[in-house]
Amino acid sequence: MKYKGMLVSSIVAASIMLSACSNSTPKVAMEHIHGLGYTSDGKQILIPAHTGLVAYSEGKWSNVDAPKNDYMGFVTVDSGFYSSGHPGQGSKLKNPLGVVKSTDEGKSLTTLDFEGVSDFHAMTVGYKTHSIYVFNEQPNTKMKSAGLYVSKDDAKTWNKSELNGFSGEPLALAAHPSDDKVVALGSKEGLFLSNDSGNHIEKLISGLVVTSLTFSNNGELFAATANSPTMLQFNLSNKDKKEIKLPALDKDDAISYIAQNPTDHNELVLATYKKDVFISKDAGTKWTKIADKGNGISK
Repeated sequence: MKYKGMLVSSIVAASIMLSACSNSTPKVAMEHIHGLGYTSDGKQILIPAHTGLVAYSEGKWSNVDAPKNDYMGFVTVDSGFYSSGHPGQGSKLKNPLGVVKSTDEGKSLTTLDFEGVSDFHAMTVGYKTHSIYVFNEQPNTKMKSAGLYVSKDDAKTWNKSELNGFSGEPLALAAHPSDDKVVALGSKEGLFLSNDSGNHIEKLISGLVVTSLTFSNNGELFAATANSPTMLQFNLSNKDKKEIKLPALDKDDAISYIAQNPTDHNELVLATYKKDVFISKDAGTKWTKIADKGNGISK
């Protein structure tokens, strides 16, 4: 009887441990980060992590239940997301994806252009306008030379921007949320802005390596630069700017992506080249690390 009681106790204890393990938050690891954005309701942060999308919501990470495509140039908009990249293992999609969009967090994709032809790592899309800007590195069937191209009809037609006044290697790109003619560009030589779809370029800042750009909900421009403890926020109407203190980063790291919650302008999220992710609920006064070297940190 003694041994039977011990056996029953052991089985009960094992069952409790298994139950606890099954109910625990799954670990999320991001091999790469090729974009960053919020769902339109502001409830989730989505990140393309090489093997599909991962999500952060209410302090917890999860893997999105959708095909595990390797998204590049990932941008969230009011209706879902646009992206480029490569199909996941076992997919019947052509490689590369070209330009695609989804309205259901990647469960289904609509192919817009360049399927099996081009992969655009540098891509941005207007949050409300859905105007698509891409840096094309090599000629293809519709883009006869390298450069910046824009489509304002969901990739049916493309126009090449003249980029008069732009200099340096392009590192960052951001489209205005509601004005399809306004696009910001960052390079190793500074921060640039165009009000005519990239044809004529104004230099806002020189001598800084701009690593990441995004527009706020109301059209202000956020810019992160290499080797700086602050991020810049520009009011394009009056050219005023302020500095937002960044979280402490490794000396050889920098901000790669910035996003603002579309339903709460005080909530910002940042990702770095070393795959650290930080969130702020108070417009950058305080930052909380939610991923360390690609490993999600859940509450």
